[in-house]
Amino acid sequence: MFNSLACENALRAAYEDAILTICITRQTDHLLNGFYAKIGDAVFEAGCRALKDADEYKNARIHTVAAPVGSGKTSFSYALMMAVTRYSEISLGAPYGCLFVVDQIKKADEVYRELNELLPGKVAIWTGDHDKHNPKGEKIKNPAARFTQDELRLYPIAIVTHKFYVSKNQYKALLTAHNQRVEHRALVIIDEKPEHVTPFELTLDQAQRIKDGLLEKRPDLKDHLDDLLRLMMPYTIGNDCNTIKRPSETWGDDVLAQRLQWFKTTEAERVLKEYKQQVSGLDQLFGLAKAMEAGCAFVAPSGPLVRYVGWRSERIVRPGTVLLDATADIDGVSVICPWMQHVHVPKASYENLEIIRVPQHTKQVLSAYLKSASNRRAYVETLTGIIRDHMIPGERGLVVCKKILFDNESVPNWSEGDPRFQVPETYAENYEWEIDGRQLCAIHWGTGIGSNDWKDADVVFLMDEFFIPRRIAAANTQGLRGHRADEGDLGSMTTMNSKAEGVDIIADGHRLRHTKQLALRGRARCYDENGVCGRQRLVVSCDLQNLLRHAELLFPGAKIELTAQGDADSTYAHKVLTALSRTDPHVTIVKTKRLEWTLGKPWRTVSSNVLTEDFRTEMAALGWRYVTGKGRNGSSFERVVEQRQAETSDEEDTAALMVTIKEAALGALDLIS
Repeated sequence: MFNSLACENALRAAYEDAILTICITRQTDHLLNGFYAKIGDAVFEAGCRALKDADEYKNARIHTVAAPVGSGKTSFSYALMMAVTRYSEISLGAPYGCLFVVDQIKKADEVYRELNELLPGKVAIWTGDHDKHNPKGEKIKNPAARFTQDELRLYPIAIVTHKFYVSKNQYKALLTAHNQRVEHRALVIIDEKPEHVTPFELTLDQAQRIKDGLLEKRPDLKDHLDDLLRLMMPYTIGNDCNTIKRPSETWGDDVLAQRLQWFKTTEAERVLKEYKQQVSGLDQLFGLAKAMEAGCAFVAPSGPLVRYVGWRSERIVRPGTVLLDATADIDGVSVICPWMQHVHVPKASYENLEIIRVPQHTKQVLSAYLKSASNRRAYVETLTGIIRDHMIPGERGLVVCKKILFDNESVPNWSEGDPRFQVPETYAENYEWEIDGRQLCAIHWGTGIGSNDWKDADVVFLMDEFFIPRRIAAANTQGLRGHRADEGDLGSMTTMNSKAEGVDIIADGHRLRHTKQLALRGRARCYDENGVCGRQRLVVSCDLQNLLRHAELLFPGAKIELTAQGDADSTYAHKVLTALSRTDPHVTIVKTKRLEWTLGKPWRTVSSNVLTEDFRTEMAALGWRYVTGKGRNGSSFERVVEQRQAETSDEEDTAALMVTIKEAALGALDLIS
């Protein structure tokens, strides 16, 4: 049982011993310093809360540690699993069994190697590449170990991927054999946010092509596929093209259940498994059919097209769960989902992060703009110019841009057909893209979260941002809340532009999460004992208002510089912000009269248009405020000088808890070095 202070204290002692073991193994003591020690406290607190939930097997919720990127969350989770395992060996009735869930097969292999070294013979792993009988070898050619799914329950610690954790075989990882009985693992630790919702999206034309492709192989399925297409057909007819339609309202649940029942059968599962590699999009079509049957689908206008959107809710929420995700505090999920519970974590300072905002190459929608080969060439030319302007020869950098540029071999900017394109590791991990002595890696949006591959990068370039369509944000919102299409936010919407707070929160949270995660892949992910990040430049090409409105939330303490817009339509507000961002740090007051040369007009003629609420927010993000004045001195902009706040006595006491261990670790490191 894990409901007594004595049990918690015993586990804490085992936890501190495990941290010391990890430090000695790695020959480093950074996990013991002030900032990292507080992260360790947060991980332990989340673990204890989860263990209490699991002990009572109630309170299905996720205890979240939203500690900064690179702050040691994963390392402390290793210590927690070691502590639970060791404590269970010496105490009857202690919590038993841990499951560690990661987002990538490669990362699973790395976790296994380190944990198995710390706890030999007590760790098992299963992914497609670690299958004992049929390893796929897609990501890992030489896996650290091979197990069957059924063998997972025989080990106190198991490692699987997000994909397996939401599969129908998830119970093989969640259950463990202990004391001659099978029971639930006491602790589940999920590293990086899993996808709680799987969306499906098709146009009628795409659905027809998928149907035709499957019928070539299985003509006997014609009646089932015709039933689905007939249910989709009516939404392309009529003049009310801006209105959201819901099949459950149009046809009724009984009709949908009758005509789409086959897609829920085991036969349909076998068909999907057999042909999904041969018929592109088959998983989307079958997923949409099942979503329609469940009332979890809607029809949304998108320009001249009509899109059919559905979702499947994974809802990976059970007692005994901890989530490690640096951006769980800004992704919006915890705002709309009460089952996401945060523990307190220390805040990092990004005063060593220099942010440079450069103009966007185009204001057109990139998904359409980059379909043209000439546009892609122009875009990459702008990108390489930005790299030369903001990176010094000899430095290392990471470029994050759109996937279509990789699909068309536009990035890196090598000659067409260069054999290096066939080995993505050369430019994705090994810095073999070189521009005049500048060593670069490049990845596309949607990848790279959680990776340590570029922690030595001096500069990170974020080209534009990672948006999801509002219709997909609506599907995610409904799935997170467990709602049908006629309930909640979506149920109240008549068009995709209808006001829906939850949908906006999830859409904005998605963009902010990916911006922060990818921005901190370089040296800024390393912190000193006060939680101050390492020195890094971040060059961003994105919407100016979005950057400044959220700068303090994303990168508190960072210095922001705006480069000249260069566009003929650059606003007066932007010109003022650019001038302020490039003002010498020692200058604390800028008179409005000094800006008249930049603006090309007297301040009094433009001030009413400039001084909007949004402008004041953006100005504050740059560290300035506007002070109204009269007479000879006039109005001015003044730099806001903030004094660094001292740590509270409570935080000092918390950090002091690890002093004795740190001294012991230093002594042990001296002995083995």
